Amino acid sequence: MTIQQAIFILLALVILGSAIFVVTTRNLFRAALMMMLTFFGVAGLFVLLEIGLFAVAQVLIYIGAISILIIFAVMLTRGMQGMVPRNSQATAAAVVAGIIFFVLLLLFGPLRTTVDVARWPVISLIAGNASPRDVGGIQWTPAGQPIPPVPETYIADFGRALVDLNQYLLPFLLIAFLVDVVLAGAIFVARQRRPAEVIEDRQRQAEEAAEEAEAMRQAGMKPDAAALPEGAVASTADH
Repeated sequence: MTIQQAIFILLALVILGSAIFVVTTRNLFRAALMMMLTFFGVAGLFVLLEIGLFAVAQVLIYIGAISILIIFAVMLTRGMQGMVPRNSQATAAAVVAGIIFFVLLLLFGPLRTTVDVARWPVISLIAGNASPRDVGGIQWTPAGQPIPPVPETYIADFGRALVDLNQYLLPFLLIAFLVDVVLAGAIFVARQRRPAEVIEDRQRQAEEAAEEAEAMRQAGMKPDAAALPEGAVASTADH
């Protein structure tokens, strides 16, 4: 095992571990910190690939901009600590992530798969004359062949490609739009809310906590008053 392979395995473990922690923890601040660690790991992969420009962009955009904005939004959002930890989309997100991972594994994995769309019931009506295609089976490491050196002008070529409509201009504009959306979302989340909005939010939290406490009481479980947000204990007593 070479040093590059050992570093790759270490970075892969860090990325997978931090990403799993992000989607499993109930503490938003810790999830944001682990997301930054995931971005650092991805930047390390770019360094291993000798793509310094992508590594710098990863650190500046995702870590220096998006992650910091998310952390500030979490810290400045009022009532965040009093919210009942609940994620109604966890099951759907897990199913979608599993499907995407399976599709990517078929397309870019080491196993070769033959896809014949002409035999599919619905697609055969549109592409009935399509020939079978082989997907997957990509050989990531060249067997017995050294990796060609990166040309010295690759940064200049990449810069010209960013303004070329036939290459990377559209993805570059989409990334800029993504940064703008994140900035607008962070400002909206962290904005100063009006007293009426704060009162309405607290009432909604109290109603949700009261419903949860009533469901636990009907199930024979004793609700934990310390875990309920402020104002919810008095509401549950009325039930």
